[in-house]
Amino acid sequence: MAHFGFGRRKMRSTIASGFLIAILSIDQCPCERIHGHLRVASYYNPLANLPNVSINKIGMLESKLIYILAKFLNFTYEIHVPADVLQLGSPDETKGNGSWTGVLGQLLRDEVDMSISFGPWFHSRHLVVDVTVMVVVDEISIMVPYPTQETDARGYLKAYSFWTWILIVGSFWCAILALWAVAHIQQKGERNLWRIMVFVTSVSLGQGGYLRRFSTYSSASRLVQGSLFLGLLVLSYAFTGILISLITSPKYHFVVRSIEDVIANENIKPLIIHESSTQAEFEESTHPTFQKVFERVKANPKLLVPSSSDLIEVLLSDPHHVLIMSHLLADSEIEKDFRKKRICRATILPKCVNVRTNSLFLQKGSRYTTLINKQLLLLRQAGLSDYLDSSIDTFSSRCDIDERKMKRSKRDRRLSPLTLNDLRGIFSSFAFFFVGSFVVFLCELLTVKCRYCNAF
Repeated sequence: MAHFGFGRRKMRSTIASGFLIAILSIDQCPCERIHGHLRVASYYNPLANLPNVSINKIGMLESKLIYILAKFLNFTYEIHVPADVLQLGSPDETKGNGSWTGVLGQLLRDEVDMSISFGPWFHSRHLVVDVTVMVVVDEISIMVPYPTQETDARGYLKAYSFWTWILIVGSFWCAILALWAVAHIQQKGERNLWRIMVFVTSVSLGQGGYLRRFSTYSSASRLVQGSLFLGLLVLSYAFTGILISLITSPKYHFVVRSIEDVIANENIKPLIIHESSTQAEFEESTHPTFQKVFERVKANPKLLVPSSSDLIEVLLSDPHHVLIMSHLLADSEIEKDFRKKRICRATILPKCVNVRTNSLFLQKGSRYTTLINKQLLLLRQAGLSDYLDSSIDTFSSRCDIDERKMKRSKRDRRLSPLTLNDLRGIFSSFAFFFVGSFVVFLCELLTVKCRYCNAF
């Protein structure tokens, strides 16, 4: 498995290198270049060079993106980190004079020329800064504590539906009574009902057994036993298969499974990173779902988590916490925690809250906006998005859970109990053999009657 993982990472590294070569080999933009030195804002390592902070997915994307832009537009740069909050920022309510915090505040105060830290653009941001074309696609996702695996001591009973179990038990009792009735009428074979039941039960449980008394069995008895053994063979293999599938496909218990569950459960405490783009999106959105979530956050300001916090520890501090944030950042945080603790303590729900496009930001009316937009469009045509996606695989979380393991309803589950419709063939065979044995039984009775009449 380790060799396979190494090979896969090597293959994706080769793909990333191929995309980079293709990007760097495209024709240079015939338009004007910058030919200068830019002040660039970032708050992720390695560009920000923050002490005691690890590199995540977003930081890797930023470093690769600024390298490509600087090469094609021929500019040098220096990195400026926002001094107040390590986020894109929001309107500064404490000052109330139109100022902003974070990276956007740096742009408004003419402290930087552009941001390599990307994010979604909203109407409020568009009013104060220039926004480039789309650079990266990201999602708003929900991070939850890693779920506990559900166990069910009676899970083996779920291999068949209720009515299937009833029909199976009924069929076995029909076989028992048929053997007993044939033995009594023909005065052949075992006539003790208890012994016949023990025989059928022992054979059904794989313990073997035989019925031997008085003399050989009649053909009718043999047909009943044959139909019983054939049905048992099919049912046992079906039971074994479905039971193994149920055991090897664990079901997990999640705090919530979607943003709708967050709204429906008043006990859930949705956490959002303070001053983040996620907060801005929930705050400015007119979507009823977003509004309801933010009303709960607004009523309890403690649900706004500082970006400098250990997000996994904050999430796990309360069993009712869920963290709504960027999928790229959440994935990196989970992987960082996994490398530190060597266990999965959090995961991301497969169902995302929203998909959003992310752009770069420049000063309002900047002379660089048109140049950077043209170059970004050329790079996107050359496969920039594919290159960025394939180059961050080493930061992908290993704690993801397949969406199929989260299904709750019987209709949605990949594995479901075997129903009468699934097993109609074996029960049809049961009925056919029972009818056949009855016909043979009547024939044997007529044969015995004829011999008796001829004897006299």
